[in-house]
Amino acid sequence: MALSPNLIAALVGAGVISGGAPFVPTQPQLVANFTGIKNGTFVQMGTGNVRALGRSQHRSGRVRAKNLRFLDTLVYLGTNGVESSSATINTLKRAIEIGGVTTQALYAGLSSVDISGSAQALSDIIGTVELPPDTDFFARWEKTLALDTQSLIAHALVGPGTGQGFRTTGASQLLGAGSMNSSGTSAGPQFWPDGIFGIPVSPMSAVAIIADSIGNYREDDNNGAGGGAWARALNDVLGSAVPWMKQSQNGHTFGNASFANAPLQKTQWKYVTDIFIELSTNSMPSSGTVAERLASLQAGWLDLANGARAIIGPYGKRLRVHFFDMLKRDSYELDATQRDTRLAYNAWGAAFADGKADAYYNTDSVVTIPVGSDGIHIAKAVHIQMAADVIVPGYIPFLNPFYFPRGE
Repeated sequence: MALSPNLIAALVGAGVISGGAPFVPTQPQLVANFTGIKNGTFVQMGTGNVRALGRSQHRSGRVRAKNLRFLDTLVYLGTNGVESSSATINTLKRAIEIGGVTTQALYAGLSSVDISGSAQALSDIIGTVELPPDTDFFARWEKTLALDTQSLIAHALVGPGTGQGFRTTGASQLLGAGSMNSSGTSAGPQFWPDGIFGIPVSPMSAVAIIADSIGNYREDDNNGAGGGAWARALNDVLGSAVPWMKQSQNGHTFGNASFANAPLQKTQWKYVTDIFIELSTNSMPSSGTVAERLASLQAGWLDLANGARAIIGPYGKRLRVHFFDMLKRDSYELDATQRDTRLAYNAWGAAFADGKADAYYNTDSVVTIPVGSDGIHIAKAVHIQMAADVIVPGYIPFLNPFYFPRGE
């Protein structure tokens, strides 16, 4: 297949093929996958447990990165994506394990940091450690709470199969290497960092996935190989992972994700180059004409898109915004107003959403009626097809952080 001039330019800028003078990045950005806001339940420390320990697996992007740092918060997404934060003080320690060598992260020179509420724990740069390209590595963590009757907020999402999380009466294993010994411990919870940041040696894109249950993973496998079509796609674009963070929850809506209602998550968007917005299906208004419902959906999408476009990312450019179809539901196809509203919304996206979308993905093209097993959530096979046939080819030009389809 012949490459288009735009695609060649994208691959050159992304460092996939060579050509021209190299651009040297200087600003921190997301450099690994399987990161994001917590969206699980609270787990009590339990009688006698003195610490929670865990180890999560991640993969680096296509280029080497230096100046590595962890970002953690106690921000979480509750029912239908409502943004909240835990007031319980968590004493956090972190370390990074690369190639069997573990290095502790420090916080203002100290081995631990106390976080609660909306506070962010951004580690110091982790020594001289560098992250090789296309490499599986591990984020190790330890948390303690003041009382064993207090609880930790966890992830509902599961990463690659070697991930661990447990509560224990035993000693710290933070600075070990390899799988932690969970013998005799209490199960769960698992944690991902909100972000793993660094400075890549050449330009590399990174994505925040703002999603509902379908983008969260529903009906796909909840593991490293699954995770929903959007994560599946970004885990392998031209043989490499695109770093991503998830801000997703079952039942999530435009309203709950808005800048007014979810400001804490937006502080992390400056570390990515692209925003995926997959929220429309739960945001269908329950009343009104087609025109009225369409206007409501457009306003919800534009709130996020315009906010993203006002944020400057790690390359001195505004964030790029990606539009995904509202997918079919059995009930939407049976109700003429809902069906016509959905089709009008998708047509608006296909026309690049009043010029505010940098990319449009015809994800609805691979969805058929009946939808999945419940009339709402697409089956695993559709997640796989959507990732391979729609999202990956649509994203390839955006591997270049400087690619703007209409020029900027």
